[in-house]
Amino acid sequence: MQGNRLVFELILNIALLVLIANLLSKFRLIQNLILQERRSLRSQAFLSVVFGGMVVLSTYTGIDIGSYSLNTRVIGAMAAGLLGGPIVGLYASLIGAVYVYVFSSPQAFAMASAFSTMLFGLLGGGFYPYFQRGKWKYQDLFLLACFAEVCDMVCLLRFTVPVQMALNTILEISLPMILLNASGILIFISSFNQVFVLQDVERSRQLQQASELARKCLPLLLQGIGNRGNMERFAGTILEETDWAGVIIADRNEIIACRQKKAEKEFWPEGQIPGIGIRAMESGNLTTMSQVPLTSPWYEWMKDYSLIAAPFMIRDQAVGCLIVWVKKQWVFMQSELELQQHLVNLSSYQLALSELERQKDMRQKAEFKALQFQVNPHFLFNALNTVSCVCRENPDRARELLIVLANYFRYNLNSEAYMVPFDEEMEHVRDYLELEKARFEEKLIITYDVPENIGIKIPTLILQPIVENAVRYGMNREGKRIVKILAKAEPSGCRVYIRDEGKGIPKEVLENLMNGQAIGNSVGLSNVHKRMKSIYGEENGLRITSADEGTCVELHFSGRADSQCGMEEECR
Repeated sequence: MQGNRLVFELILNIALLVLIANLLSKFRLIQNLILQERRSLRSQAFLSVVFGGMVVLSTYTGIDIGSYSLNTRVIGAMAAGLLGGPIVGLYASLIGAVYVYVFSSPQAFAMASAFSTMLFGLLGGGFYPYFQRGKWKYQDLFLLACFAEVCDMVCLLRFTVPVQMALNTILEISLPMILLNASGILIFISSFNQVFVLQDVERSRQLQQASELARKCLPLLLQGIGNRGNMERFAGTILEETDWAGVIIADRNEIIACRQKKAEKEFWPEGQIPGIGIRAMESGNLTTMSQVPLTSPWYEWMKDYSLIAAPFMIRDQAVGCLIVWVKKQWVFMQSELELQQHLVNLSSYQLALSELERQKDMRQKAEFKALQFQVNPHFLFNALNTVSCVCRENPDRARELLIVLANYFRYNLNSEAYMVPFDEEMEHVRDYLELEKARFEEKLIITYDVPENIGIKIPTLILQPIVENAVRYGMNREGKRIVKILAKAEPSGCRVYIRDEGKGIPKEVLENLMNGQAIGNSVGLSNVHKRMKSIYGEENGLRITSADEGTCVELHFSGRADSQCGMEEECR
């Protein structure tokens, strides 16, 4: 009968703790505190007091069996570590240990009980990471509780004098204590399952919300955070999709956009970045502030709010930050922190990609400008020398050549467009060949087979380097330079073939060209090859067919042609 009474009363004690656990798991504050991964000292102190109170209650309602008080303090102490982490487990068990040492009776067991109580909290805290990752199973928790109770018995033997009294007590209480407390902690922890279910639901909702925010917001970052119009829309979208009271977007120097819900107190920060934003950018980490300092110019506006700031990072450097404020709560909701961090991470990736595209575009424009100003000094010298010679014999022809030369250089130096009509580019090629024809006379033979009005745009200065190369190296065995320019309009665009009858390009030189390397001191062909691939795709670089009887360079320009041509001749 004595054993049945002990078991019954111990079950009542466990039921009391489980009832308390069920009540606590319903409170939003407790849910938020347990789910938080980074708790403030205040949050940890609060949880320590809550679970420490459970340890005290378990000790107070213990069942006296002669010289020992049978209790369930292991449940509260271990739960503190498993649910709250090592710090909470340490301080909660310390609270319980102090109470056990001071108020438990008889004093012969006080030291042993206090020491084992501390051990329970540390044991739970040590398994906190394993428990939080969701890898634990109920049998793991049962065995852990059994191990904790065995440690309690060992402490009784180690610290209790006389040892015989401790041994008799252990023989009397060990079996019900181990089995019932191990089962009790299973039921106790199970009471908090709802909290973790809610966590999964919240994370699923948060992921969906983050995806929707990313879909609407990321396109607004294509021009960077310096575009005020886009950043105002970015902030407005965030407020529409979240419960946040207001949003600030800032770069390193000033506030770019500031929006708030209509129902909130209106204010404008006059360009001054809040200190929390500066700290977030300096640290590179999400930063929270639950209380705005009284000395801050923001105090009158923000005294009823808590602030969260997260930096936009590009290559480990903060380029700005996102600051939001929410109605002040006792603790920050982990879901809000994670949502803002996800949004900022995705935005940082988008900003990094946009910056990469901008740098790529700037590089292409720089290469284009370099190509525009890449005037071959030999060509200029030869052209002027040719005009000088023609002046003596035919002044009118010399005047025509000067006009052609002026047009040629005007196109080179003044063209701002990256893409030009095909006809304009061909006119530039004709100007170049006109000057070369005056120089080489009958030794340069040029054949055009180009339909009129090919209605597509092509990159500027894309044909002249190929034609120049054909003139320079296209001399046949008879000492004549023969250049043929053929174009073929297609539904998908246009193909241009530039052929010569020179000795051909050596195989190793051609391989270097296809690998993006310059040919000798000339970068013309290599530059054109890279530009074609950059604009039209990797598969649409130059296609070069070279043999002893000559070289043919094919260029494929994608785009809709307004007219069709029946020309059939292509590179063989």
